[in-house]
Amino acid sequence: MLLPAAISFTATLAPEVQPGRALPRLLILGCAACLLPASAQAHTALQGVGSFWSGVAHLLTSLDQLGFLLGLAIWTSFQDRRLDARVIAVASGAALAGVWTGLGIGGVARIDLAAAAAALMIVVGLAGALRLRGRIAVVLGLTALGGIIDGAAGADATSGLSVTLFSLGAAIATASVLSYGLLAARRLDAEWGGIARRAGASWIAAIGLMVLALSFARRGGPI
Repeated sequence: MLLPAAISFTATLAPEVQPGRALPRLLILGCAACLLPASAQAHTALQGVGSFWSGVAHLLTSLDQLGFLLGLAIWTSFQDRRLDARVIAVASGAALAGVWTGLGIGGVARIDLAAAAAALMIVVGLAGALRLRGRIAVVLGLTALGGIIDGAAGADATSGLSVTLFSLGAAIATASVLSYGLLAARRLDAEWGGIARRAGASWIAAIGLMVLALSFARRGGPI
C-alpha cells in the first residue's frame, strides 16, 4: 500500500515534468527490461467460444495488457485530442501484427513477455502520473511496442484456433479498451479529475513494478 501511495503523492506534487529529460530514461528502462531473457508467459485461451472471441477474451482477462492500455489511455488524455485516433489505430494494428510476430519468431520464447509488459506498465504509468507531454513520435512508438508485445504474449494461446480471427479479436478488443479508457479520462476535465487520473496512473506503475519484481524473484529461485 505504501508504494502506490508514495508514487501517487509524488505525482500530485510534481506539476509538469520536462519530457526531454525524464521520458528517455523511462523508455530506456522499459526497452532494457523487454530484452531480458527468460521463459515466455502465456494466458490460456477460451477455446469454447471460437477463435475471434478467444482473442477478445484473452486480452480482457490479461491484467498486464489491460494495465498497459489503461495507463496509455490516461497518459494520452493529457496530450492533444487529435492524438487519440492515431494512438488507437497504432495500438490495434500493432496488437494484430504482434500475434503473427509471436508465431513467426522462434526466439520470442526466450523473452519474458510478462516482465516486458510489466516494464511498459511502469513507463506509461509514470508518464501519466507525472503528466509528461512527450513528442508524438515517442507516444506512438511506445504504443506500437506495447501492442506488439501484448499481441506476441497471446501467440501461444492460438493453438487449435484460427490465427486470423484470433488476432482480429485481439486488435478490436485493444481498440475498444483504449477508446472507452480515453472517453472516461477525457470526461475528467476538472482539477480533481486530473489528480484522480494521475493517481490512477501511479497505481498502474506500482502494479507493474510489483509484477516486474516477481518475475525477477521467480528466475532467482524459490522465495
